[in-house]
Amino acid sequence: MMACHETKYCPRCNEAFECKPGNITQCQCYGLTFSDTEKDYISNTYNDCLCRNCLNTIKYETRYSGVKKKLQSILAVFKKD
Repeated sequence: MMACHETKYCPRCNEAFECKPGNITQCQCYGLTFSDTEKDYISNTYNDCLCRNCLNTIKYETRYSGVKKKLQSILAVFKKD
């Protein structure tokens, strides 16, 4: 059986990339792991594959948005007008 490769366009950044569901170990998303929060965000926001760059960016944004919210709440205690 021949591996199925397909050119897709990332729904987040519109960059072209090659999706390889027929040979997942050669696919651009292979090896990335996601938390449940990241998976939920991706599946609820996009309905197709994303490029590796956007997947990594979402991992970063998801991870650090929680940290940023906590920091803002701490700083709000000290910031009194």
